Amino acid sequence: MGHSKTMLFGASALMLSLLWPWERMYSEEKITPIVRLAELEIDPAQLEQYKEFLEEEIESTTRLEPGVLTLFAVSLKEDPNQIRIFETYVDLAAYEAHLKTPHFIRYKEGTRNMVRSLRLLETDTIRLGGANSKR
Repeated sequence: MGHSKTMLFGASALMLSLLWPWERMYSEEKITPIVRLAELEIDPAQLEQYKEFLEEEIESTTRLEPGVLTLFAVSLKEDPNQIRIFETYVDLAAYEAHLKTPHFIRYKEGTRNMVRSLRLLETDTIRLGGANSKR
């Protein structure tokens, strides 16, 4: 194979590998992503320490878990102790795998006494999109 054909093949293979997780969601079999919403109330005296655990958890999750599509955390402006977390997983297997990771377990154990209340909301996906979404 000539040098230019080898480079073209390599570039094509790279593009396919980068697009694969997203393309898989929109294939004929329509794999449905899992979306989880969590509403937390954090002890105000421990809020800064909780945020440190949360930031570490999000960084590790998004870096190490290819099945995690999004993981966002925000606090309410009028009540910063109220945290909302939005998580999107490729499928149920990715979500279940996430729950068993060392970084998630460390987060759960480390924040156990900081969380005053936790409400996990089950969802049905209607439509997921983003700035670069083509569908």
